[in-house]
Amino acid sequence: MKPLSIAILLAATAAAQTSIAPPQLGFAAISGGSLRPVYGLAGNFILGPSIAGDVLSQAFSGSLGLLKTTSTLAAFDAQGHTLASIAAPPGPALFAFSPDGVIALAYLPSSNTFIEWTGGQFTTLPFRPEQDLVLAIALPNAFEASLFVQRSDGIWQIQFPFTRSRVNSQKALPGVTAPISALPTGDLVYAGANGIVLRHPDGSELRITAQLPAAFSFSQMDSDWVQLTDLASPRRYAIRLTQGREGFYQLPEAGQ
Repeated sequence: MKPLSIAILLAATAAAQTSIAPPQLGFAAISGGSLRPVYGLAGNFILGPSIAGDVLSQAFSGSLGLLKTTSTLAAFDAQGHTLASIAAPPGPALFAFSPDGVIALAYLPSSNTFIEWTGGQFTTLPFRPEQDLVLAIALPNAFEASLFVQRSDGIWQIQFPFTRSRVNSQKALPGVTAPISALPTGDLVYAGANGIVLRHPDGSELRITAQLPAAFSFSQMDSDWVQLTDLASPRRYAIRLTQGREGFYQLPEAGQ
């Protein structure tokens, strides 16, 4: 066989292998603090090798991820490679991504600090919330952030600009309950009477039937997936938010 023919055959074989590789659905934190890529189809998942350990909080937009360990805050790419990391105080974090995926935001409750990821580096922002308990954060555009806070009369959404410590606007969110996940699309994910509620920016809602744990938290796995972590057991779940294909699935546990 001529060398050119061999090259063509090898290229075709590589392309075929790539085409049958399982799709990656994002990244999930598994019990024990391991962050691992998730592959497969809805309801049929495979966990890839760990990309980080000692992970307290994590989120992935589809192209960019943030994770918080006991002592560091790090950004990583879609292949799980670390882009940069900085020292950070102990405790978990909340994360948000801009709609275009270029900017990310981290909130560190233990120091009441916001840190922005943009231009390949971390920058501490001047804004500091008051005494409200921050449940989730969002990044609707490159100039301001939204905080979802718990007050005595319910959950409120407040918005502030990056350039100064002053609230732009605030509004009550009747019917929304904690825990809550705020997505770059403007959608909110929270628990309802019989499962998960997906509330769109126009106020319309979609409900996903699920039997939920007594205590849990949310984190973004990808642009169309949110992880639900059972705080009392090793069980982890994946919530699919793709329009028309919404669903609730259990993720494999460590070792599976």
